[in-house]
Amino acid sequence: MSAPTTTPPAVRNAALAVWAILALVVLRAVLTVVFSDDLVDAWLESNDTWKAFPRDIAEDKAPAYAPIAIGVLVVGLVLALAAVNLPKRAKWARVLVYVFASLSLLGAVVSFLAPSLIVLVAINVLVALLSIAAIVLLSTGEANRFFAG
Repeated sequence: MSAPTTTPPAVRNAALAVWAILALVVLRAVLTVVFSDDLVDAWLESNDTWKAFPRDIAEDKAPAYAPIAIGVLVVGLVLALAAVNLPKRAKWARVLVYVFASLSLLGAVVSFLAPSLIVLVAINVLVALLSIAAIVLLSTGEANRFFAG
């Protein structure tokens, strides 16, 4: 059996899932920066130790949300590079999606351990679901044949 000459639906849909992940990562980064004070408030409310301190001292100990969001945005840009190259049969792009979608999935799961805003939690859930979809779609027999050719 020969490799398909056109991009199969599974690979095309995986690329679309990766583009959707990128869009959500950008949205999450923007919202993280815009709502950084609210995120710090949520962190302070969940942290009994630092809640007792004056806000200006305690907020210095809060997680650095904006740099984390920028780091995640870099991961999203790597995924975009992979999404562009998936239809071109770039095996390295498939590996990148496996690695970075897995990292996005792990990051989404870990994000549930920290206090957050409901909109960011919803975005994390969508990123996790899209990451699973991309991994599954790129693991189908149709995708395997495409990348084998």
